[in-house]
Amino acid sequence: MNAAEFAKRLGTSGMTVRRDLAFLEGQGLLQRVHGGAVATAAPGRNPLSQVHGHTPAAARDSGASPLAGRNAGPGGRQRPLATLGMIVPTARYYFPGVIRGAESAAQELGVRLVLGVSNYSAAEEQRQIQRLLKSGVDGLLVTPSGESLVDTPTLDLLASADVPVVVIERSIDGVLDEGRLESVRSDHVRGAELAVNHLVALGHRNIALCVRESSPTSSPVSEGYRKALQAEGLLHDPELTRVITLSATDPETLRQELDGIVASFTAAGATAAIVHNDEDALMFADLCEARGLHVPGDLALVAYDDEIASFGAVPMSAVAPPKFDVGYHAVQMCLNRLGPRRASSLALQRVILSPTLVVRDSTAS
Repeated sequence: MNAAEFAKRLGTSGMTVRRDLAFLEGQGLLQRVHGGAVATAAPGRNPLSQVHGHTPAAARDSGASPLAGRNAGPGGRQRPLATLGMIVPTARYYFPGVIRGAESAAQELGVRLVLGVSNYSAAEEQRQIQRLLKSGVDGLLVTPSGESLVDTPTLDLLASADVPVVVIERSIDGVLDEGRLESVRSDHVRGAELAVNHLVALGHRNIALCVRESSPTSSPVSEGYRKALQAEGLLHDPELTRVITLSATDPETLRQELDGIVASFTAAGATAAIVHNDEDALMFADLCEARGLHVPGDLALVAYDDEIASFGAVPMSAVAPPKFDVGYHAVQMCLNRLGPRRASSLALQRVILSPTLVVRDSTAS
């Protein structure tokens, strides 16, 4: 009988059985194999009976999950408390910080982390989700490739998963009724507000914004920009907002498009600009210099992401999303669903963490 059949026979969930199997494996009483487990307990001992004062949920069909603390296997070797799958769009920009946070939490909590990269492909992220679920992970941490999960096959997969799911760096507004999803993300609206407020405090009134059409972060950054201008009583001039289009895929095309944006901003009287992301902001600054514009004297600049902003010829002020903390909290949230209280008894969480503004020479007064 495999784990799924065993859960059905007891009238409990597959997730509960997997949690109990993880606990019992940690006690050295069984070894998990594909589809279930094989007993390694001493002869005559029932591995589903009470263990050190604890009765697994699969044995009593009620009460708390057994996962609590790190468990030693035979010979004192530490076994992972749980295995969590993590899917990110890229491991090259922005998300290394998120991964490091998740890795740190996993090491502290005795959790094994398995990583998958979707390369911003919805089809690939769905394959990765299916692969990890089939491999028997205890929970999923997923950053969808697009801005929203609404009406997507990815949402269908996550909502039907029988393991805890935490969505990272994406909003789950509008999908809370589909599955028991949780989320932890950076408040990019607030991040843009911080940038605008900083520039206004320096005396700037004509503040421009440049974002990437292809980035899921562009919408909340644009929203925060408009909100901050409105709060300061500043009119939103459409001439001071530009979007780098999807056609700018090669360096020369991107350079030409950004150069045109620099020209349009200066023609519209901009004295400051917020540029998402760091890579575009550094090229933007180089193009300003090529046009004889001094940063920050002629045009103050704030980058968004703070991955490489400090390495510019003029070190750039930047909004720094709490990437490490996002990854760290995601692991904690997922593991809480496998902890002493049943997943169904915990209130669903949507955690939003505020970015910070790192001030450098590109906005010096």
